[in-house]
Amino acid sequence: MLNQLQFHGLGAVVTGAAAGLGRATAQTLAGLGAHVFAIDLDAAGLESLARELGEAACTAIAADVTREDEVQRIADQVAGSGVVLKSLVNNVGANFRSPAHELQLADWNKYLGLNLTSAFLVTRALLPRLLAAPRGGTIVNVSSARGLIGSPSTPSYSTTKAGLLGFTRQLAAEYGDRGLRVNAVCPGLVLTERIAARGIGPAEERLRERVLEGRFAEPHEIANAIAFLASDAASYITGVTLPIDGGYAAR
Repeated sequence: MLNQLQFHGLGAVVTGAAAGLGRATAQTLAGLGAHVFAIDLDAAGLESLARELGEAACTAIAADVTREDEVQRIADQVAGSGVVLKSLVNNVGANFRSPAHELQLADWNKYLGLNLTSAFLVTRALLPRLLAAPRGGTIVNVSSARGLIGSPSTPSYSTTKAGLLGFTRQLAAEYGDRGLRVNAVCPGLVLTERIAARGIGPAEERLRERVLEGRFAEPHEIANAIAFLASDAASYITGVTLPIDGGYAAR
């Protein structure tokens, strides 16, 4: 099994890779031998990641994954690299708090594009290469516990993250007979650098009380599960939604 977790120079595209969960995922996959194509708008964060991982393990691509032309540029760069693409991790996403009756259409459309349409655009652009991957390509979509459980004042976030789960099942059903495996993870509370820097607020403390383990996840704990699903060690797992929430959804 340990050998099946290795990527042996195969490529993995990770969106939202400059910080937080995406950065941890890029680090984990690179540690397992993948060449990571790290995608983000944060050029400085990408440069830092690329220096950390080294040129042999990481190609940084600053791009806006909500724009079709930018996504095509990503696909062209991956294709021209000579690296065989094995995996895609759709990790881009952001929350926006507003009650549904106050949410403006412009904000709804913005987060629909960021959280859901971006995954469609990147997946569509990379599908030909993923379908040609040795032993089958893999996609892991990063949803959220809020894609499983409703939460006040998060209509755009909860809805788009739930939509990502539907997209996961659709892709698994459509391309399973061609060797493509598609799964999703639903992280709960994750102690990212951003949260650690600003401190844990009262709302997050209340959420933590619902977690059976009584704590936030570390980013690498989510990244480990993503790497497993992306690897050949999970060769008979597809169309699955995996909550990684310390038991939050069990209550």
